[in-house]
Amino acid sequence: MKRITSFLGLTTLALMFVFSGHHATAQPVGFGGGGGGGFGGMMGDPTQRAQMQVDSLRDSLAVTNDAEWAVISPLLTKVVQLKSSDSMAEISRMMAPMMAQFGGGMGGGASFLGVTPDPNAGALQQALDGHGTVAQVKAALAKFRAAKQQKQAELTKAQEALKQVLTVRQEAALALAGYLE
Repeated sequence: MKRITSFLGLTTLALMFVFSGHHATAQPVGFGGGGGGGFGGMMGDPTQRAQMQVDSLRDSLAVTNDAEWAVISPLLTKVVQLKSSDSMAEISRMMAPMMAQFGGGMGGGASFLGVTPDPNAGALQQALDGHGTVAQVKAALAKFRAAKQQKQAELTKAQEALKQVLTVRQEAALALAGYLE
């Protein structure tokens, strides 16, 4: 019973996170959506999720000119995808042990959320679970940290490119929404 309660709590948290950035959606997302069917498809395609988030941000950025949106949209999409994939990968990593306890019937945390698991995080987890030597854990930790730093650098670069085309008000709105630092 305790496992089921924990599973439901984490699932609810994951769903709240995914849909919290949506002010409005162009298409309904629900069980069986996203083309995958069942639980695996309920989260939809990550690219589709990001596009829905970007589209919903247009109003909050007060962009009425299509030419202006054509400049902002691809840069914003890149930032949203980078932030979303990192966050979803973290949630997926946290849910994976619970999904395994339930027999992996829903395909594990990664496929449930529609993200590709980070191989460096998997290697580090394996070193911990397998009670690897100190050297093995240190090596896996170094690779994990290097990969995180690379992802952060890519996100920072995308955020800086986006800031170059935004007004101060638009930048402030995206900072409040958590897309810009």
